[in-house]
Amino acid sequence: MKLLTILLVLSGVAFGTVDEYTGCLQGAQTAVNYLIFNVTDPTDYYGNLCTNKLYTISMYAAAKLYCTPREIQAGFDYFNPLCQEDGGVELVPYSKIEPLLTDGYIISLPVANYSDYINATVFNTPVLISRSYWEMARDTYVRTLYFMYLWAMYGFWGGILLIGMINRFITSVRQSRRLKAGHDIEGRNSSVNSHQSRAKPIVIINSFYHWFRSTLIIPAAFGSHHNRPVLWMTIPTRMETIVIATFYVMNFILCCVGYKVISLNLYYSIGQQGWRYIADRTGIISYACLPWLWLFAGRNNIFLWLTGWSFATFNMFHRHIARWATICAIVHSINWSVLEGEFGYFGESWTENYWYMGGMATIAMSLLALFSFMWFRVKSYEVFLIIHISLSVITLVGLFYHTAIFDGSYNPYLWPPVAIWCFDRVARVVRFAFCNLHVKSRSVISTKASATYSKDGDFVRLELVPGSTLLKPGPGQHYFLYQPMKWKGWENHPFTLGAYERIRESDEHVTTTPHPNSGPQAESPAEKEIQNHSAGPSSSHSSDIDRPVSQDTRNVFHDVVGKEKLTFIIRPFGSWTRRLREECLKSPTGVITPHIFLEGPYGECSPLHTFENVVFIVGGTGVSGALPYMQEHIKRVASNTSQAADSADSKRLTITKDITFVWSAKQASLIRDIAAHELKPFLGRDDIHVHLHSTSHADARLASVDIAKGGEELKIIPSIDVGNDINVIYGRPDIEGTILNAIDEVNGAGAVGGGKIAILTCGPAGMADEARAAVHKALKQGKRGVEYIEETFG
Repeated sequence: MKLLTILLVLSGVAFGTVDEYTGCLQGAQTAVNYLIFNVTDPTDYYGNLCTNKLYTISMYAAAKLYCTPREIQAGFDYFNPLCQEDGGVELVPYSKIEPLLTDGYIISLPVANYSDYINATVFNTPVLISRSYWEMARDTYVRTLYFMYLWAMYGFWGGILLIGMINRFITSVRQSRRLKAGHDIEGRNSSVNSHQSRAKPIVIINSFYHWFRSTLIIPAAFGSHHNRPVLWMTIPTRMETIVIATFYVMNFILCCVGYKVISLNLYYSIGQQGWRYIADRTGIISYACLPWLWLFAGRNNIFLWLTGWSFATFNMFHRHIARWATICAIVHSINWSVLEGEFGYFGESWTENYWYMGGMATIAMSLLALFSFMWFRVKSYEVFLIIHISLSVITLVGLFYHTAIFDGSYNPYLWPPVAIWCFDRVARVVRFAFCNLHVKSRSVISTKASATYSKDGDFVRLELVPGSTLLKPGPGQHYFLYQPMKWKGWENHPFTLGAYERIRESDEHVTTTPHPNSGPQAESPAEKEIQNHSAGPSSSHSSDIDRPVSQDTRNVFHDVVGKEKLTFIIRPFGSWTRRLREECLKSPTGVITPHIFLEGPYGECSPLHTFENVVFIVGGTGVSGALPYMQEHIKRVASNTSQAADSADSKRLTITKDITFVWSAKQASLIRDIAAHELKPFLGRDDIHVHLHSTSHADARLASVDIAKGGEELKIIPSIDVGNDINVIYGRPDIEGTILNAIDEVNGAGAVGGGKIAILTCGPAGMADEARAAVHKALKQGKRGVEYIEETFG
């Protein structure tokens, strides 16, 4: 009976149902329950507790003396459902007992003290619980187990997400206004005229916002390391570090305060109270982490859309929540083990289903944390993924069984992860079908693919024509690619969309032109603009640049004229990408037509068109992060021109006037190939300034260039022409100098002449960290109107 009382109290207290009002009657009930009454059937727990007059009169007599009417009613509302659901009986209401509880009747009742509990006194009549005994009972199971502050965790993450959503809304409104006006009406530089033209409150707000970004948002937490790992760990940004550190500190405090250890406890000694209360607190906090843990891990996390934060940010929060949940689970398990050991029940406990299932869950969570470290993920990602999913399932199953003794009281923490996981999987299937399938004339059209491998450039160009006609490709998107017909068909990896084009047909072969907004057969002004620049002066390497589409490619795409073609530039590092390269090498023609399918689109399109100036810093196949934005820029410029001819008051689609494109790659052959195809429409334009760098020492030696000591600077920097007066420079680009010079030039031109500038990076970790550090340096120098954007998937 006493064990059931403990479980009932804990199940209610853990979820806030035992509050400051129900606790009063809870103390009276607990004190009465620990006494021995002379009843017909001592084993009839609910019959005695809820209906027997010896119990109910004693409970309500104490309640009348020590509780308010509100507290008595709150206690009844809590206990009556337990009597109904678990005992099948109704709790005798206070209104039926209260007429008996006259002052004379209460005085006539024998007084029950703590000594009666110790001595196992048997009572034949109702009793009056002494105040000291009632307070002891109340403190035993109520005050020490209040977990109202547990909801601080939900308030914390809810507040963080709310801030993100508000910031996204405000940013969207400001960008819309800027685009409509064609320039920043608030001004960005620090000139006297600019400050004088703004109201003082706006100046203060903008100054604070600049300080906030330059001090907390942009910089890495320590030095310049963010993407580059330190001891196989990535370092969050300064703001992310503050959020994560606050999360740890808050939860540590929640685990350490609010305990009331009393010298006279009905069940535990002082030391045992400490073990028990900490065990319960850490166990419940570990459960409370689970919904956030699953929510932040999903690809289809709705807060990705609402806040505009990257998947990498949520994934970082996911990992730290998981670590804290695991720490709490371990502490919970250790404390309960010590407690059971002191009672001599430790060995027997392992025969109980709830106990060993809880132990299994704790072990699974510990292994999850161990196998989730970066070293293991990098060395064997597919093994990590299989282990991660399997152990996650084991953890949830173990936790369901572990708290099954509470009749579902803990399920509000366990079913949300299941629902979130199911939603994410269903959303993946929907995205998969949306991208790859199209039903037409009682037949199903699926995605077509063609892949070629460049030995010199060491990259795979994968071209896909989705089966769906509804898919709208665009900048900032990434897709997960599957090859389900292979023996590892479950593998899928994210790749940034490198180019999106509409297939057109000519007399000789199938060709492609970047996608316009109009119908499949129409040529918009944007399309004509791109075609004009694509037909620029021929290169001295015309054999490389103007090569026709192969017969294999024509065979694949012969029946998809007018549809979208998506291009992915893939570096074959390992696993699936390496196998794709091997397939290409085995093909006699170098071209393969694999069965590859898409899932997406994912990602966030950054509003670069709301900036007057844009600088792309990309490396290797990270060029994919910039090319679609430049395609979009050309379309918007052409549409601006077209609309301006129709209406002088038409809304501008872009205010971007100048783009600086800096691309460094190890192999010059990679640069030549991309420059001959995906990059070609942008070469020779007045508003796009292209800087190409080859960092390969082998290429430099072939060009008879001496490399300076240290291998980072070149004594002689030759170049090779790739057409349109664009040269490849041998040597690393000066990323910091390029960014600072661009920012200085924009700020020097003033608010109207210069405008705002966006720096977008996509490429190796070192390059991204260097770009971030340069932007941070400029902001600390007081430069305004600078936005930094990092594309994760290159």
